[in-house]
Amino acid sequence: MDLTLIFVVIFLLAFSSHGEAGIGSGLSFDFYHESCPQLEDLVRAGVRSLSLADPTTPAALLRLMFHDCQVQGCDASILLDPDGERTQYSEMASSKNFGIRKRNSISLIKSTVEAVCPGQVSCADILVLSAREAVALSGGPAGISVPLGRRDSSNPPDFRLADALIPPADMGVDGVLQLFGEKGMTVEESVAILGAHTLGITHCLNLESRLNKQAANIPRNHARNPVFENTLKKSCPLGLGSRIGFVQNDLTPLVFDNHYFVNSMSGGGVLRIDAEMPLDSRTRAFVHKFADDEEAFFRAFSSAFVKLSSSNVLTGNEGVIRRNCKAKIGSSPAHPPIADHRLFIAAATVLPSHQLASLSPPPRRSSLSRNNNYIFSLSKANFAPNGIDFGREIGLIGFTPPYLAPTTTGAAILQGVNYASGGGGILNYTGNIFGGRINLDAQIDNFANTRQEIISRIGEAEAKKLFENAVFSITIGSNDFINNYLTPYVSKLEQKLVPPESFVGAMTSRFKIQLTRLYDMGARKIIVANVGPIGCIPFQRDINPSAGDGDGCAVFPNQLAQLFNAQLRALITQLRANLDQSNFIYADVYHIVDDIIQNYSSYGFENANSACCQIGGRFGGLIPCGPTSKVCEDRSKYVFWDPFHPTDAANSIIAMRLVDGDSADVWPINIRHLIRSEPSD
Repeated sequence: MDLTLIFVVIFLLAFSSHGEAGIGSGLSFDFYHESCPQLEDLVRAGVRSLSLADPTTPAALLRLMFHDCQVQGCDASILLDPDGERTQYSEMASSKNFGIRKRNSISLIKSTVEAVCPGQVSCADILVLSAREAVALSGGPAGISVPLGRRDSSNPPDFRLADALIPPADMGVDGVLQLFGEKGMTVEESVAILGAHTLGITHCLNLESRLNKQAANIPRNHARNPVFENTLKKSCPLGLGSRIGFVQNDLTPLVFDNHYFVNSMSGGGVLRIDAEMPLDSRTRAFVHKFADDEEAFFRAFSSAFVKLSSSNVLTGNEGVIRRNCKAKIGSSPAHPPIADHRLFIAAATVLPSHQLASLSPPPRRSSLSRNNNYIFSLSKANFAPNGIDFGREIGLIGFTPPYLAPTTTGAAILQGVNYASGGGGILNYTGNIFGGRINLDAQIDNFANTRQEIISRIGEAEAKKLFENAVFSITIGSNDFINNYLTPYVSKLEQKLVPPESFVGAMTSRFKIQLTRLYDMGARKIIVANVGPIGCIPFQRDINPSAGDGDGCAVFPNQLAQLFNAQLRALITQLRANLDQSNFIYADVYHIVDDIIQNYSSYGFENANSACCQIGGRFGGLIPCGPTSKVCEDRSKYVFWDPFHPTDAANSIIAMRLVDGDSADVWPINIRHLIRSEPSD
């Protein structure tokens, strides 16, 4: 694989008016069965990825949903940004929403869903599903059956509505039972839903009235532990740092368990309601029940969660589906749509930025439409079961035309060109074993031809602007190791004669020339991905006995990749400094894929070492995927599709982190920021 496709998700705007619906009215458990069957898997992967980066994410997502549902029902109105200077028209202006976090995380997950199912899924449903997955990921009840079909509100409410409807921190049992009773909850369910306090922290700001002895509205029928009370007062001294101090809700603030009820019984409840419930005759029995029986708590919480998330929702013709969760109709979005950038990508696809798509399809799928189908080559995958998921995941109805196709000419080149060639590499002799293939130098030659044709069609000035705003995504180098330096038997002599440092040095030197040539032809925004942990692919595991039968990877191939990656990072730094107005970014695919492999169960995978599509070998890595291969029952549970390539499920995680990740994943800016940057930034 070479220069790999980066699709860009563009936020669109869609809003309507707010209405009312009865509890659960218009919702169903199979609402997205036809329009977006991958929805729950996409949300689950997104929440897991975000939680690995920030373990406090589940608590924040759960609180975000609760606050949204309390105001106008679960309509995602809490995600809307203020309309210009009119900050009163934003729930986030409410003092009750102090400390609310992770609104952008829902937007991130939404962008992934939009790429697969454009215009189908509401922000409200994504928020509810994210909160559900947050509970499960933290150790709480898994697989809560939540009906779907909510619509989004078209406008944010006045912050005063949020002030009035979000329960105050000093609410007692009477208020809680009334509040949740109006949502159809029993007393048992009302007590259970408060068990969500087992996650996260409480800001000192919300404890002022409880700790103030002069507060006349605080009854004395609390379960109080004097030692705990003193600890609270020391952690939250009245009048000092109330907006920055906090206390943990229990000893395991990252785990969804029944410790909240155990603490409440012992006088260790943080909020007023936590301290009152163990003593109130209406709630006491359920506090004891849940403290003794975690499964009973989980069952009651699941029922309460469904009622809360289904109460007074918008459905059917009410509300809208917002494609940008943060912006209402007629406003300037917080992150404006990306102007007409095009992606010129040797070895994959060129797309105008307004065409909705996804990020980084697996190399196996690009085989279906790539240039090797027009040359004599052993490196092809244009046969079943390859491409079994193509189109469904990323919402595509056709292929971007390959450069060598006779129809890829004229106006078609302005809409996308695929330069991919399986088996190609940085070095021209990489992939000799396949016969025909197009290495990077030749791919850049092909782009030069496309470039000249574009100049002829739209003029040099417009072409210059187009190339400066285009994104060039380059993913190359793995084949130089797998199908060159590490090729079994063929390259053993080369490994003895050419030390790794010399081979990697030759790769880096050649790559510098190639990247500089792209720059000289007008490229300014250039994404360069490093080489992933190739020692962990099923092929390398099978041919290297040192990989063992467990989760171990082949050491030497990974050492080669790391050696190259270190030199590549230095090269990118050098090019950024020396080439005027260039914006090279370094995509750390090795880091991301290694994280997925090492923590595969946290991402929802069950197998991180074997190929889903396989014929032979301990890990299914000896023979390429083909018509006679066995395909695993659930592809989403495997990290690897075939001996060499990740599954769609793994690529979705990689995509999310490259588009919106931090500097540990993509440096110095992520792809979304690159797209929005000016060439001179």
